[in-house]
Amino acid sequence: MRIERLIPNIFRWLAWWLTPTTVVATGVPPAIVQPAQYVHQTWTIQDGAPPAICAIAQGPDGYLWLGTGSGLYRFDGVEFSRYQPSSGQHLVATNLTALAFMRDGGLWIGSYDGGATHLKNGTLRSSTTRDGFPPGWVYGFAEGLDGEVWAASGQGLGRFDGTHWRTIGRDWNFPVDRADWVAVDREGTLWVAAVNRLVYLPRGAKRFQSTNVALAPGATMAIDGKGTLWISDRLHGTRPLPDLSASHPLATDPDRLPVSAAHAAARMTFDHGGSLWATALDNAAVFRVARDALPGAGENVVEATIGDRFEAPLSLTANTAIPVAVDREGTVWVGTGLGLDSYHRGPVGSLRDFHLAPKTHLGIGKDAAGRLWLSDSDRIYRLDGDRFTTVVDGIPDTVLGVFHQRDDTLWIIGFHDLYRYDGGRLAKVPLPGHLYASRLKFVASAPDGAVWTSIEGLGVHRWVGGAWKPWRPRSGDLEASPTTGAVADDGSVWLGFGDGALLHVDPSGAERVYRFEAGREIGPVNTIASTRSGVIFGGSAGLATLRNGQLTSLTDRDFAALTGVTGIAQTRDGEVWVNAGRGVVRFGDGELGRAFDDAAYRPALRVFDFRDGIAGSARQGQPVGTMALDDAGRLWFLTNENAYWLDPAALGGNRLRPPVYIRSIVANEKAFPLSASVDLPAGVSTLEIGYTALSLTSPSRVRFRYRLVGEDAAWIDPGTRRKAYYTNLGPGDYRFEVIGSNDQDVWNERGATVSLSIAPHFWQTWWFRAVVALLLLALVGLAYVSRTRAMAREIRVQASVRHEERERIARDLHDTLLQAIYGIILKFQSIAATLRDDDPLRKQLDDSLRLASDFVVEGRDRVRELRARIESTGELLDAIGEVARVLRQASPIPIDTSMHVADHAMDPAVADEVLSIVREALINAVRHAQASRIEASLTASERGIVAHVRDDGQGMAATLIDGCAADAGRWGITGMRERAARIGALFDIASSPRGTDVSIAAPLRLPTVHARVRTAGRRVPPTSMH
Repeated sequence: MRIERLIPNIFRWLAWWLTPTTVVATGVPPAIVQPAQYVHQTWTIQDGAPPAICAIAQGPDGYLWLGTGSGLYRFDGVEFSRYQPSSGQHLVATNLTALAFMRDGGLWIGSYDGGATHLKNGTLRSSTTRDGFPPGWVYGFAEGLDGEVWAASGQGLGRFDGTHWRTIGRDWNFPVDRADWVAVDREGTLWVAAVNRLVYLPRGAKRFQSTNVALAPGATMAIDGKGTLWISDRLHGTRPLPDLSASHPLATDPDRLPVSAAHAAARMTFDHGGSLWATALDNAAVFRVARDALPGAGENVVEATIGDRFEAPLSLTANTAIPVAVDREGTVWVGTGLGLDSYHRGPVGSLRDFHLAPKTHLGIGKDAAGRLWLSDSDRIYRLDGDRFTTVVDGIPDTVLGVFHQRDDTLWIIGFHDLYRYDGGRLAKVPLPGHLYASRLKFVASAPDGAVWTSIEGLGVHRWVGGAWKPWRPRSGDLEASPTTGAVADDGSVWLGFGDGALLHVDPSGAERVYRFEAGREIGPVNTIASTRSGVIFGGSAGLATLRNGQLTSLTDRDFAALTGVTGIAQTRDGEVWVNAGRGVVRFGDGELGRAFDDAAYRPALRVFDFRDGIAGSARQGQPVGTMALDDAGRLWFLTNENAYWLDPAALGGNRLRPPVYIRSIVANEKAFPLSASVDLPAGVSTLEIGYTALSLTSPSRVRFRYRLVGEDAAWIDPGTRRKAYYTNLGPGDYRFEVIGSNDQDVWNERGATVSLSIAPHFWQTWWFRAVVALLLLALVGLAYVSRTRAMAREIRVQASVRHEERERIARDLHDTLLQAIYGIILKFQSIAATLRDDDPLRKQLDDSLRLASDFVVEGRDRVRELRARIESTGELLDAIGEVARVLRQASPIPIDTSMHVADHAMDPAVADEVLSIVREALINAVRHAQASRIEASLTASERGIVAHVRDDGQGMAATLIDGCAADAGRWGITGMRERAARIGALFDIASSPRGTDVSIAAPLRLPTVHARVRTAGRRVPPTSMH
């Protein structure tokens, strides 16, 4: 520290030590709490703003239109875009000086080089001197009550009757060839600044009349909310003419004012509250005169009446400023040579006229009566109504904060020492170990009069009976010095620690330690506050409270605004306010409690920050809180830059729904003209849709939701992003919908829509898909035909192989076994011939030879059967009949056959499989049905054959019918089904407790594709036993 800076402090400390108690004078004038301040926003050339803005007007569409030295622009609060009419026309003049919207929505545009252009519904119509428009620089336009339009020009006055312009001259008794400004009042009277005299034209008249109001060249005019005409020029500055009208054209003492160009305006207007706003004519400034300070008749604006002045470079973007306008939301706009400025009344106020050093130490506290106290460096102030009164001055220390004991004793926390102020006297309170007071972590007062504090390195101490007494928690795993603490009205104490732990000490002295679950910590605890929904803890990384004996939290990972919390307060309406690192956060009544109870709930909150006029972030490291409510319900809070206040009850806000528009459609990096329906080409790989919502007060807070019907299942919340992106959309019809809200969360639910149609590639058309489907069906059909033919060939080959094998076996049996047996028979016949006829051995040999002969005969029959090839239905009938005959010989069960057969040729492979199936069915019936009767029937025609094997037995289980017992080697049903499938036959089993019917319907030839299609899905016609 430099010695020059130490000398004043040395003298101050000496004075303090020489005066142990001090009665402090209060000679500093009180500071008045001013209305909420104006929030200033700027857009410069670097932000895309056009230079040389000479005219501003807000259109019925909500856009801010700018007439500049480089053309016509529109501004949506975020982006400046040079206007291009949808008709494809172009403005002839680009150096624009005047803009005015008419009641029908049309826009008149005036230029520096003369001439006017009318813009309506995207179509331009230009007028020049050839069309009757007066030459020269166009200053402004005004619309009469009958729809006529007046233009003030550097070389005349123009009138537009709806079809043509006309330059007004001596025939209308207009005195000069120049009009500096035009205005139409509520009665329809036209007022014209005609160089050095104010003239007027009553509604419907065609001859101008003069007033007694003298002017200086370059005068401008405006009409306030009461209908009063205002004039500003270099002759008498800015002044009202409240008693001037067409019926009373003589102003009261118009020349009484001194000649002065002070506070003359280049342009002026009135905001929604009735305050006058003007751009200074001769210096780079914008000034505001509050409604209550406006001059009356015979008076003009003087320095004392100006409430706010905004100057370059801090509160104005350039040294030149001409146009000033007010939009529908009440924001004031000023155009400069280097950009655009806006001013709107913010919800936040600061201590105007309260001389706080830029880097001063600030503190706030409340006394027992609810009054607010503020500390700054070496002074203490008390808020009395709307005024801060200096209570303590000249404290020989750097004041860090203040707090009140329950008995209303004021305690002052200095950098070096702790002080008590009572009865107008200061008394120093030494700390244990003679430590600096800057090491105090917190100070709190208990109902019993004790003062609790935490001293860095020494832990918790209590001021009791005029002395400090240490206090140690019984829980041994806590840090030595808590970072914050609070004492409730019942005497219970909460202590917060740097590691996030919390200690509760109830009035009986019982202690309980609370810790956060992993991942839900809020960091070091900075502040503790009691609310209607419970105690809330504020930390460096969020908020927390107790639910069912457990800590639950909202962290800055859940809500980015909840970082660096150092102050918490609850209003009378139940709202909870939080002073945090990114601004002041407001939770609506019950919202914070619901968020604590339901982790998935997204509470309604609002963040007040630099966009509302708050500089800096929540002050950190305070031994007392940084937020408090005064007795009027206003909320006060500290940042690292200043002390601020706002009135929660006065936050009416902006209730205007913002107009929503779709600004651009870009597909595959190609822009498409906007219309209600846009056709896009095939193969849209990327789609970008730009949109906007026109709330100009705080455009950075405008939020959106959108969806693409046909693609999005639900609304998408992009926050403040103003573009939607899609990739790889398929062909078809879509509808894009977007809605927007203003900074107060007021939504325009109608929003904006656009229909989109994406053309298909030829391979995405229905006819192409139909062709592909037909080709696929054809390929499947060809594959099916090929497979069926292959299967038929395979069956025929298998049948031929089996037949050849049977013929080989038959030959072998005939040529070997039967011939050998026959030779043996002959041998034994020779032996038998040698015996006598009455020889017993002869009789035995004859009987054996007869049996052998029968065996040879039967063997020959079997060989004949093996060699047989069934090639007709008649042969199949004989084969089935033979099977039945053999089974009748082996079983006592009657087996009947019923044959209705016309002889038709048939495929041997089919006949072989049908015979095998019928044989298997008959054998199964004999062995397992326990039937008293079995019947086999066969019907043949040109269409095919149908065979049934029926019995009146016990029936079959469903699992056996389904073939589930095939693996056990029973019934052979699976084999029968497989045989039927190989020849394309229908196979069915119908069973009940009264019997079973096994049926097969087969073609005469191996099936073709068409035959399979015809028989697919059919069942074998049922029959009954007869």
